[in-house]
Amino acid sequence: MTLKTSGEKSQPHEFIFPVHTRTIAEIRYNSLSRIMTVVYHDGHSCTTSGIQGPAMLRILAQRPLERSPFLLQTVI
Repeated sequence: MTLKTSGEKSQPHEFIFPVHTRTIAEIRYNSLSRIMTVVYHDGHSCTTSGIQGPAMLRILAQRPLERSPFLLQTVI
């Protein structure tokens, strides 16, 4: 499945979640390498490795994500 946001396409193991906060623009997650990247509105990003799938879901559950059928399918 491919999700397109910010002009980028994700691979089947890469997910890009748009986030609506004052500072965070999106959260990217690579399920193969277990790397989560937080991209900020000003363009800089922070990367954290070793994030397990269930932990990623807990992180996403705390953020107001963009409402879309893809996210509902993926997260649930």
